[in-house]
Amino acid sequence: MPRPAPIARALVASLILTYAPFASAQPTASDQFVSEASRIVGTYEPKSREHTPQAMAEAAQRFLETLDDAQRQQAALTLDDPERREWTNLPARSDAGGLQLGKCNQQQVEAACDLMGTLFSKQGYAKMCHIMLADDQLLKGGRARSGFGTEEFAVVIFGTPSPDTPWAFQLDGHHVGVNLAIEGKKLTMSPSFIGTQPEAYHLADKKIRPFERETDGATELINSLDPKLQAQAIVKPKRGRIKTGPGTDGKVPEAAGVSCADFSDAQKEALMKLIAQWVNDLPPEQAELRMEQLRKEIDQMHFAWHGPTAAGSDVSYAIQGPTLIIEYACQNLGDKPTDHLHSMYRDPTNEYGKQLK
Repeated sequence: MPRPAPIARALVASLILTYAPFASAQPTASDQFVSEASRIVGTYEPKSREHTPQAMAEAAQRFLETLDDAQRQQAALTLDDPERREWTNLPARSDAGGLQLGKCNQQQVEAACDLMGTLFSKQGYAKMCHIMLADDQLLKGGRARSGFGTEEFAVVIFGTPSPDTPWAFQLDGHHVGVNLAIEGKKLTMSPSFIGTQPEAYHLADKKIRPFERETDGATELINSLDPKLQAQAIVKPKRGRIKTGPGTDGKVPEAAGVSCADFSDAQKEALMKLIAQWVNDLPPEQAELRMEQLRKEIDQMHFAWHGPTAAGSDVSYAIQGPTLIIEYACQNLGDKPTDHLHSMYRDPTNEYGKQLK
């Protein structure tokens, strides 16, 4: 039986949101998606939310089985393939690897969503979908634009999916460069670039802010510090740049800002909740193990702030400890810096799963 034709770009209108990242919206109005890939990402409910090693491996194999030979050459690479370290958040890249969602048919996009449903928590899965759909807002009149939009996001599986031996998954596109290394129940998400533009948009009657707590939680934390600690935390009065983005593997900046050992118990808890906005993108079991590790390191962490402290300001901040680097920064490109957000999450001791076998 011939394979269904790949998704064709079109304006898909008058589709009521039925799910997934947006089920709580109780939409009363129709939404518009700029492509069939967008419609699937915006409405599809993954078949499984099981996060066992077996479920992850089986979902990866099912995705690969939907592909033809040419697609498999793009989406199935060896564990040591150089493409694994050539991810980027840049929107247009002629040599970008992986299989783009816009070159997949409906069955294949759904299978990719099923795979992500096992690899990410509900928070993480929704965030990936929200960011891809945010990118659709950057298309002019819904028309194709190289490097932008849900259709341009690519997936890659490195190695042979297995419940007990190492393999990896990558989601690569504008404002997402997520690298998962997997071995049994062990998962690491380092290094991963996660951003969004715009900062907020609407789907039906629901306002979506992919970086809501990453933004608001940090502002609440800096303003919870007493004047002395806040002065130590504020490195510069203007926003800085991310130092550990794509192409900087292995770089560990000098820690700056205030020592988190001086935080009150409430401030330490607020810091951990902020860190969890990245860590909890992992499945619950793996996220909790990682959070337990980081709780033990909190007195060795530093929190650095650049910019004003008022809500909605153009800022950057960093959280750094022995096994953690988180950076967040507003960006100049676009209508306003606070509408264009970048972040990095790294564990410098476990990049690309180097602690795995």
